[in-house]
Amino acid sequence: MSSFDISRRSFVDKALTLGGLAAAAGSVPLLGRQALAAGETVKAYGTTTAQLRDWSIMENSIGIKVEFTPTNTDIGIFMRDIISNDLGATQDIFIFDGGTENLLGPQGYYAEIIEDQPELTLWERTPDAWKRADWLRFDGKQYGVPVIGNGDAFGYFPEVIDANPDGMDEIPWTTFFEDERVKGRVAIDRSWLQSLPETANFLKHHGRVAIEDPADLTPEEARPVVDFLIERKRAGHFRTIFTAFEEQIQLLSNREVDMINCWEPAVKEANEALGPGTVIYAFTVEGYYKWGHSANVSSQAMERGNLDNIYKLLNYFLGGEYRAYQAKQRGYAGPNMDLGVAYATEHGWPQEDIDLLKWTEEKVARKFEKPFWANTTPVNADVMESEWQRFLNA
Repeated sequence: MSSFDISRRSFVDKALTLGGLAAAAGSVPLLGRQALAAGETVKAYGTTTAQLRDWSIMENSIGIKVEFTPTNTDIGIFMRDIISNDLGATQDIFIFDGGTENLLGPQGYYAEIIEDQPELTLWERTPDAWKRADWLRFDGKQYGVPVIGNGDAFGYFPEVIDANPDGMDEIPWTTFFEDERVKGRVAIDRSWLQSLPETANFLKHHGRVAIEDPADLTPEEARPVVDFLIERKRAGHFRTIFTAFEEQIQLLSNREVDMINCWEPAVKEANEALGPGTVIYAFTVEGYYKWGHSANVSSQAMERGNLDNIYKLLNYFLGGEYRAYQAKQRGYAGPNMDLGVAYATEHGWPQEDIDLLKWTEEKVARKFEKPFWANTTPVNADVMESEWQRFLNA
């Protein structure tokens, strides 16, 4: 075996054993093994923010129902549920940050996408920049359909750091990690998959640590990155280490923190409680945790007689209705944004909502100009997990 294969095997082993150490808030219990009967319902398991707030919108437009079981971004929990808990026995579609296709595809957990399946009517017109992205394919095989994408950063209250309240300025990650104005009032994500690469990218940008890929740290790279985080933790910089999406919203809505490396929808939801523009989701100097969600079909679902409905849902992710509501509700872009604008226009949405959809596409394009890309299955995952535990235990 190559060192890459060994590292991947080690990662899967650790995912099964260590994934359960994270709070089970995002996990589903061991599910029954009975096969799903053919019918209108499609069962999906995936990242919280991939779902619509109200699935009845989709049900009314394409005539199928979705039972969605949400999970957070803990790759250990996700891999454990699919591999150890045999989630494919009951779930039709898995939605997670792209990057698991190189493991779960070849091992038979994901089925290849049938590009000419009759229900996948929008596939051909979907730009290759989205549908042929590396995080959807492995070894020349298409395992995923693109769903949404963004560049993650942090939310902040502009008056605390004397920032322009219009949110257009680029705020340095230096503010998040070292600014005395927010000391003791910064929340950082418990997931090493996000927080460790974001810290590494910050240190790389400022030349403090020599790093090749912030999302896949070698032992020599990971150690000083975690040393920096431990120093900041011991200095009292972090207010809390959070786990779930709901915590992000709570921390911002209750103004318990001044900064948090959160998902953009948390900022949008907090502003619904506090008022428009109260919290800003940052454009940054150093870059973003750039990602795309992939929808993958369970191999076991191929034999359950519900394939047309599964592909109706996959096609829905590429269409204007889903694109419009995701941009409006969560601030996420994705393939075929022009269909989202057309949908909003045809359905009489206010001009400000239509302008928001256009802005969402521009915003994500601006973010994607900077580093770095997320990697949910890094070669050095075991090293990164081990070093991250040092930070948590410090």
